[in-house]
Amino acid sequence: MIAIELVKDRATKEPNPEATAALAKACHQEGLLVLTCGTYGNVLRFLPPLVIGEDLLNEGLDIIEQAFTRI
Repeated sequence: MIAIELVKDRATKEPNPEATAALAKACHQEGLLVLTCGTYGNVLRFLPPLVIGEDLLNEGLDIIEQAFTRI
């Protein structure tokens, strides 16, 4: 498992649950399931299988990258 925490400002590290929810929704619309978690709901978790193929992993990462540009 790996996760990223979304914050509004790097200096204050204020949580950004709105952006996290929007990112998860954008990923879901493209067929990629990600989980939101954390005390403030601002963490995005990835749980790829240990045997994931490189092509499938790259496809998922491309979806996440595109979702980031849309939010």
